[in-house]
Amino acid sequence: MFKNKLFLIIETAYLFIFPLILLRFYPVLIHYRIYVLMSSLIYIFIVVYSQKITLKLLGFNSSTFILAVKALFIPTLFSMLLTYIFFQFAKKWLIIPLLVEEIRTPSIAVSALTYIFISAPLQEFVYRGYLVSRLEVVSHNEIFIKLYSAIIFMVIHTPFHNWFLPLGSLILGLLWTSNFLKYRNVYALMLSHTLIGATYIFLMGMR
Repeated sequence: MFKNKLFLIIETAYLFIFPLILLRFYPVLIHYRIYVLMSSLIYIFIVVYSQKITLKLLGFNSSTFILAVKALFIPTLFSMLLTYIFFQFAKKWLIIPLLVEEIRTPSIAVSALTYIFISAPLQEFVYRGYLVSRLEVVSHNEIFIKLYSAIIFMVIHTPFHNWFLPLGSLILGLLWTSNFLKYRNVYALMLSHTLIGATYIFLMGMR
C-alpha cells in the first residue's frame, strides 16, 4: 500500500494540503500550526513502524554530523547574511504583520526559543527525515525526491501571503534535501534551519 504512488498523493493531501485548505476557512488556525504539525506525528510513527524505517534512515546519525555541517556552513551563513541585507534594503518584502504580532506575543525571546527547540527541529524531522524516507518507499529517483520534498516545504509556507518566504523555503528545501540524501543527518539540518529561521525571527521582531 505505501509503495503505491496514488496512496502517496492521498497521504500528502491529508498531511500537508488539507491543513492549508482549513486555513482558508479558519485563518485563526495559522497561530496553531505547530500543533497541527505535531498532530501528524501519530500517523508518521505508524508509517515508520510499519515500513521498518530505522532511526539512521530518519537522519538520527551522529557519525556524519561534522561532514553535513561543513557542507551547510557557507550556504547557511550566506542565507543569514542575505536575510540581514534584505531587512536593511528591502524590508517590505520580508515583513509579515501576522508573524510580527505573533513573535512579539508574549516576547521575541519566547518565540525564538520555541522556534529553536520545537518548531525548526520538528519541521526537519517531518519534511526531511520522514518525508524523504517515505518517498524512498515509492521511488529512489533523487530528482523526484528533492523536488517533491522541496515543493511541499514551499507550499506549507504560502499561507503567509509573502513571496519571499515560499521562494526561500523552496531553495532551502532543495539544499537541505540534497544534504540529507548525501549525509543522512537530520541534526545538521536542524542546526542550519534554526540559525536561518532565528535570524529572520529576531530581525522581524525587532523591526
